[in-house]
Amino acid sequence: ARAAAGPVREAAVARSTAAVAALRGELTAEDIRKLARRKARRASRGRAFKRLMVVGVVAGGVAAVWKWWEKQSNPDWLVEPPAATEVGDEASVMEGTGSAEPKAGATAAQTDTQGTPSEAAPSDEER
Repeated sequence: ARAAAGPVREAAVARSTAAVAALRGELTAEDIRKLARRKARRASRGRAFKRLMVVGVVAGGVAAVWKWWEKQSNPDWLVEPPAATEVGDEASVMEGTGSAEPKAGATAAQTDTQGTPSEAAPSDEER
C-alpha cells in the first residue's frame, strides 16, 4: 500500500509547494498561465506524435501485407519471361549480308570469345 501511495504523495507535495509559492507572491498568475499553456502544448504535440507513429506503423503493415499478397498471387515461377529480343550487333551484321545467317567473320569472333565446344562442356570421356 505504501508503494502505491508514493507517486500520489509526491504529486501532493509538488502541488502544495506550488500553492505556497503562489501565496507568497513568488509566482504570478501570468507565470502559472504560461506553465499551463506550455503543458497543454506539450501534451498536444505528444498526442500528435503518437498518432503519426500509429499511422506510420499501420501504413508499413499494409505495405508489407500488400507485398506478401502480390508475391502469393504472382509467384516467380508463374510469371512469363519477357520475349527475347535481338542484340543490336547481330542485327546490323544480318542486315549487311541480306541473309538470315551472320557473316563467317562474326561467327569466328563469337567462337574465339566463347571458347571451343570442348572447353565449354567436358565430354563423357574426360569425366
